[in-house]
Amino acid sequence: MIRFSKFPARAAACLAVSLVAGCASGSLASDGAASGARSGALGGAVAGAIGSVFWGGNVLGNMAASAAVGAASGAAIGAAAGASADQEIEQRRERSEADATLASRIGSANYEAATALAMCKHKKAIGKARTAYGVEQSPERKRFALFIEAIANEEMGEPAAAQKVYPLLASTDPAGGTVEMARSEALSGILEVQRVRQEHGLKPIC
Repeated sequence: MIRFSKFPARAAACLAVSLVAGCASGSLASDGAASGARSGALGGAVAGAIGSVFWGGNVLGNMAASAAVGAASGAAIGAAAGASADQEIEQRRERSEADATLASRIGSANYEAATALAMCKHKKAIGKARTAYGVEQSPERKRFALFIEAIANEEMGEPAAAQKVYPLLASTDPAGGTVEMARSEALSGILEVQRVRQEHGLKPIC
């Protein structure tokens, strides 16, 4: 998340005119925007990867497909010569819409927790997940928060802390899960998170 209060006046001025002239490459504003875009994309991908274990299936892929319904009403995107740039823009738009849909489903605190986990900020991820568990009313969002907390604890080498979460996950599983199943899914979640990090050019293991 970009914190504008920490930006110097030069960056703020650049941001103010970016819609007209754009910011110079290498400026604090452009660097911050690029960094924010990267972390946002990574966070959305990790949230989707966690969701693929939590709900099953390719969560972001399915949401992107839904967002694309009606967008390709004629010929396939990219069929015309030289349309690769347009295709890339369209894919980014669809992914952005999918990320927004996912964020609205799991809640902002859970989304921030997933982003922190993606960046190997485990304690922050746990804090955000606990916030989500405390403020959310939806049982699904509460379980998602517990799932992130368990994954973060396991990955940072705190299995005892994760073990305290699994009974809650199991007892609130609508399918009637067990503690063993909850831990197995959390360990699968770690593998998915690490896969996404690697796909985004980061070290998979923190």
